[in-house]
Amino acid sequence: MLESEIRQKEYEQTRNRQTAMQQIREITLRILKNDLDRQEEFRSGKWVEIDFLRDTYSLDGSNNFSASSKIYLKNAILFSLFFASLKLDFFRYPRFILCDNMEDKGMEKERTQNFQKLLTDISSAIEQEHQIIFTTSMVADELNNTPYCVGAEYDRNNKTLKV
Repeated sequence: MLESEIRQKEYEQTRNRQTAMQQIREITLRILKNDLDRQEEFRSGKWVEIDFLRDTYSLDGSNNFSASSKIYLKNAILFSLFFASLKLDFFRYPRFILCDNMEDKGMEKERTQNFQKLLTDISSAIEQEHQIIFTTSMVADELNNTPYCVGAEYDRNNKTLKV
């Protein structure tokens, strides 16, 4: 009896993991395919692999991309994990994500703004209550001065740290 219950739980865990990974892969590929035309492999990508134990990830077996494409892929996976958690009830993940590295590694303005718009489009389609915070010095024009943006803008004349 107990062994049967254990096997059932193990089966459910395996099934949930497969469902979660499939959802994460699908969302990641959606984000990658909607990137600007900067990394051909993103448009033609078919398989996203994530190894949580080794903290590695790849697209079609490769992670040999430009620095900005690597950060784009990394953020696509992080947000995909978040969005999958909102869609799948069995996830034990907060309904909150904070990202402050969207512009790392030389990410260009048009690319990061496209990424921002894509994230807000995906977020808007999800009914589950959630919160996304990302910091940027290059807010997409369509998002600026909307309820999506909160707080002051900072520049040389208005620094975040006050004396």
